[in-house]
Amino acid sequence: MTATSAVRSEEIRASYQRFPRWTQHGWTWITGKALPGQQPLVRLNPFTYLLCDLVALAAGIGSAWWIITRGPTWTLVLLPLSWCLTASAARVCSTVIAHHAIHTRFTGRIRQDRLIHQVLSTLVCTDDADQYYEDHVNLHHRKETFATLADPTIQHLLMLGFRPGMSTQALKRRLALMIVSPRFHGEFLYTRLAQNLVRCAPYRRVMGFAYLASVLGVVTWQGVWWEFTVAVLVPMIPIYQVVALLEFLSEHAWFKAKDGSLSGRAFHVSHSWGRFCGDPLPPKGLGRSAAFRAWMRWSARLVCYHIPARVLVVPGDLAQHDFHHRRPSTREWVRAAYARQHDIDAGHPKWPAYTDVWGMGDAIGRVFTILSQEKATEWGLGGEKRRTSEGTQAANSSSRMVNDAA
Repeated sequence: MTATSAVRSEEIRASYQRFPRWTQHGWTWITGKALPGQQPLVRLNPFTYLLCDLVALAAGIGSAWWIITRGPTWTLVLLPLSWCLTASAARVCSTVIAHHAIHTRFTGRIRQDRLIHQVLSTLVCTDDADQYYEDHVNLHHRKETFATLADPTIQHLLMLGFRPGMSTQALKRRLALMIVSPRFHGEFLYTRLAQNLVRCAPYRRVMGFAYLASVLGVVTWQGVWWEFTVAVLVPMIPIYQVVALLEFLSEHAWFKAKDGSLSGRAFHVSHSWGRFCGDPLPPKGLGRSAAFRAWMRWSARLVCYHIPARVLVVPGDLAQHDFHHRRPSTREWVRAAYARQHDIDAGHPKWPAYTDVWGMGDAIGRVFTILSQEKATEWGLGGEKRRTSEGTQAANSSSRMVNDAA
């Protein structure tokens, strides 16, 4: 599997210009790819970005609660949309806003940004600022350890049972097993709770216990456990954890052999890519029947595949995560699609060209292809297939995936 070429990627996005001009910002959001020279329609700052996300989180939970308590029966078909909104907003809290806060790119002040991370990670039950800073900034972003055995992400991939030398079919089966495994989800949740209540500083434990106790206390007092489970726990636990795993497996060229001749910048680029959501529009000139089938297929993939992937797996600036690895200190993360394209328009000075991958399945498939082509012995892992149980593996691995935007 190969990445989309720069020319091909521009052609895919350019094909959407057949739609009216006023829709183009919408297509930029859906695909994650801006047009050359395109400027943001609205220029949010980190605070308004956070406010919008908290409103989305409240809307997702509130709409689900209304559907199951007061809504007409037919509104149950809308429940999955509420779940998606809740899970997406929770992911943005942890993998986008809290992530950039740990890079001191929210207020620009270390103490204030650490506090923002602690509050948001407490809200959605992810790892605390101290542990995340060590894993993400000190290890993952450092050129000496990025995508090596010292990278916590690589270690957790091994713990999850994704190993070099496995066939792509075996890797797909492993992924399918993890998605539906009750033990995986249980261990993932256990780790999230432990990071909030045990493996953190005393003040963070107080925050975690106070928050969870107050929420569970109100739910018990009001006797709304069923509503709470459906409206809050479903999107915040199993859905959140599945999309975290998918994002984790698609973001970098894990286990790609390191080329010693590459500079640190070139190495980061060789292991990173943009993850965009969309198919090129059907070609012009098709017959009526062929055009109808082509547009039906395009529409179905957009609604059932690409938009859910954009909303759940790569929300916020995760579609442009390669831009973050080039410019981790930028304040343009709130409009990363445009900032990444502006960098391309400027000739990405001092950096190699960008790589674009269209379709979440292609991004995961790219990682699996790299894994299948590498040899475990070359990584010092031994040639034998190591059997790993989902439970312990997932528990250890979850600490990275819980809040990973690496």
